[in-house]
Amino acid sequence: MKEDFYEILGVSKSATEAEIKKAYRKKAIQFHPDKNPGDTVAEENFKKAAEAYEVLGDPEKRRQYDQFGHAAFENGGAGGGMNMDDIFSQFGDIFGSAFGGGFGGFGGFGGGGARRVKGTNLRIQLKLNLEEIAEGVEKKVKVKRKVQAEGVTYKSCSTCNGTGQVTKIQNTILGRMQTAAPC
Repeated sequence: MKEDFYEILGVSKSATEAEIKKAYRKKAIQFHPDKNPGDTVAEENFKKAAEAYEVLGDPEKRRQYDQFGHAAFENGGAGGGMNMDDIFSQFGDIFGSAFGGGFGGFGGFGGGGARRVKGTNLRIQLKLNLEEIAEGVEKKVKVKRKVQAEGVTYKSCSTCNGTGQVTKIQNTILGRMQTAAPC
């Protein structure tokens, strides 16, 4: 049986978002693999804390967890399918970085995810030490990007509106089913 996410982070069920975030920060620093190299127990605790924060740090997922417990995510991929890249992506949100995402493994809840906005798929890899992660840091990053030439107009694809993928939503007896395919 899975451990209670509130117990993993050491917070009460009535904890505020700020308290949950603070508790996750503390656990992430305590069990961070860089601070505990080769310690598999610390790595496992780090993963558990990240999984707990992924759910409790999102108001909608927290509501589902409070109502249904772990069963709310059993078919959505929130189990052992995580890897360290997924966990480290949490630092983008938790430590205030402008670049980052979520786990992406909690699918199947129709319309609950964020919509893609042009430019949001930018990923930049930065090296940060533990102190910078804990305290926060501002770093300047140079980004090369393509811009539209003057006097030239481009036409977006009428099928996908320039997103590169076509989304199809079907209503079924089991709920809404959403599929995405390349355009």
